Amino acid sequence: MRAETVGTALRMSSLRVIAATLLVGVVSTSIPLTAQNRVPGWGRVAPPGGHQNDLQLLRPNGGPVVPIFEGWYVNPDGTHQLCFGYFNTNTEEVLEIPIGRDNQVEPEEFNGLQPTHFLPVPPGGRRHYCVFSATVPADWGDRDLVWTLRDPSEHGLGQDYSSPGRTRFEEYHLEELLQESRENSAPRVKLDADGPEVRGRTPTTLGPLNASAGQAVPVILRVRRDNPFDEEDRQPITFRWYKYQGPGDVVFAPQGEHRRAADGRTIIESSTWLEAPDAWGSATTSISFSEPGDYLLLVQAYNDSGGRTQPSDFEFFCCWTNVLVAVAVEP
Repeated sequence: MRAETVGTALRMSSLRVIAATLLVGVVSTSIPLTAQNRVPGWGRVAPPGGHQNDLQLLRPNGGPVVPIFEGWYVNPDGTHQLCFGYFNTNTEEVLEIPIGRDNQVEPEEFNGLQPTHFLPVPPGGRRHYCVFSATVPADWGDRDLVWTLRDPSEHGLGQDYSSPGRTRFEEYHLEELLQESRENSAPRVKLDADGPEVRGRTPTTLGPLNASAGQAVPVILRVRRDNPFDEEDRQPITFRWYKYQGPGDVVFAPQGEHRRAADGRTIIESSTWLEAPDAWGSATTSISFSEPGDYLLLVQAYNDSGGRTQPSDFEFFCCWTNVLVAVAVEP
């Protein structure tokens, strides 16, 4: 692949990340030998449409977070959506990188949409996909939208890691909302029975919800799938809540007797919405906040490949829905 077709350009001295359509490699010479053990699962071959992370070096903490441009797609109104994920190279350390010099998007008009809370590399050895996206005009052309993260000063490196989002390369063109190649479609998601619904990776912000610091608030997530390729599609829908932005810690406690995955995902069986055209599956999550302030939460709901409970079941680049939920937390 020619260098100019690679959608991710990263600048660093101690860590080099090469992002291509099917391969992501991380190489470093600065990590002690005691931290060079591979995480189980990193050496396996990626499935079609997936990304293989061949990590030579991982560490529990002290590593950077690298932004990754995932791809682009066309919205129904003709605008384009640029989709980014991130790769936290730590297996244990959660990083908070506030919006500003260390976490910025250019052009400035798009700054502030990105997450500030970065979870460790997921179980099974894959990064966090398409958690942030930006809507650009239909005539965006050859311009770049660049997300830059700076390694925290306490890590001692202070390096910048930048990823440009572009629409000019067809290799990064994603299917949305339907994926004909897999005969599948994104789940429908809503919070209130009579409220608005969200579908697809373009994030819609719902809320605001109200909460008090230190007191758990129950939030019901409702899901269903209407697959035009298969009306009897029995794939479960899996979802998980994440902190996206906010001043304090957020704890998510799944409620009820739904099946759980090892990484905390909740699995909702298809039987709950196949009962009737207007039926929805639902699950309650108890959410608590350590400090008052304004928060954004992200919930990702996606089609589980067969309903198994391993983290590797994520359907890469296919058929999931992002929902941002605003929460106003009082003292």
